[in-house]
Amino acid sequence: MRFSKRSDFLVSSPLYAFSKKVKEMEGRGVEVFSLGLGEPFYDTPEAIKKAGIEAIEKNQTHYNPAAGSMKLRQALAEKYQAEAANVAVSSGAKPILGAVFWSLLNEGDQVFLAAPFYPPFLQIIQSCGGQTILIDTKPSGFKMTVESLRSAFENSYQENPDFAGQKYLLVNSPNNPTGTVYDKNELKKIVEFCRENKITVISDECYNQFSAEKGFTLRGFSQDVIVINSLSKSHAMTGWRIGFVIAPKELVGVIEKFLENYLGCPCSISDAAALVALQTPALPDLTKQRQVIHAWLEKMQIPFASSEGGIFIFPDFADFMRSKKLKTSTELATYFLEKVQVATTPGISFGENYDTHLRLSYCLQGEKLREVLQKLEKAF
Repeated sequence: MRFSKRSDFLVSSPLYAFSKKVKEMEGRGVEVFSLGLGEPFYDTPEAIKKAGIEAIEKNQTHYNPAAGSMKLRQALAEKYQAEAANVAVSSGAKPILGAVFWSLLNEGDQVFLAAPFYPPFLQIIQSCGGQTILIDTKPSGFKMTVESLRSAFENSYQENPDFAGQKYLLVNSPNNPTGTVYDKNELKKIVEFCRENKITVISDECYNQFSAEKGFTLRGFSQDVIVINSLSKSHAMTGWRIGFVIAPKELVGVIEKFLENYLGCPCSISDAAALVALQTPALPDLTKQRQVIHAWLEKMQIPFASSEGGIFIFPDFADFMRSKKLKTSTELATYFLEKVQVATTPGISFGENYDTHLRLSYCLQGEKLREVLQKLEKAF
């Protein structure tokens, strides 16, 4: 049996491979303490759960339109000061991301992407035929700047002056895995640079409710920005699977065809619950947890860039790895898992240049975060 060339781009990231190892340990009865979770510790708010139950009781269990119910699309359009025709809904942000790049990318089109990056970004882009141009943000505190984008743009032109394809920029702020939040003025400059150079901006804003400025969106700078978001993090609805895109009408029309043929409709019960979620306050930000993990990293003298949003931080364990003769971030994560049963996420998952880093999720309740960090400290 032969497989398509595009399928070669879809591989199991170390992120998922390592999570399987954690699940295997738990299956053997070992209690694992996780700093690897990519979801809020909260349960879905009661009003949202009730809306889902009522949808079942009212037999709202039939097909929805492929791009979501008109009621939900209109509610999202109102939130983003757009029209329902600018909105498509699907089963989470990743299918939406796939739909966007499937609809836009031709073979060889260029996508600028800040690194470190969320692993599916790279694989979706490449499997859709795109060429990824990575921008290393480590020198600038894990924040892309207009200067680093300009440098990557100019280098790409010098390397391929005859390039005639389309160019895109994928922005992710608050960032996964680093927790950094891009400066608002810098983002405005980035959007203006992209407009001047005919680069289409795609903004993944799935963590935008976990930051000092809740709900900030790049669409405020330009209605041409394609915004991807979900209710998974903001309302503890990871299992409900509702994601959406705000985009120009023409693009939404193509995305809708993709959804019709590849995915069908989002769950009608989740759709009904999402309507209530949009009227429900988002979860509180994790300011106390950030203070706890920043203080711990400082005490342990582990270099890090401050996490200002989202639920992650991305410290550098190079010194500790040298002291223990550990060669890779996977070995490091395995060391912590086996020594003190604390699960983390290897930095290599987010780019080859970050193999001395670990992604730590500080989204734990109350004293639980301090307890897990104390366990991790024993490994030192």
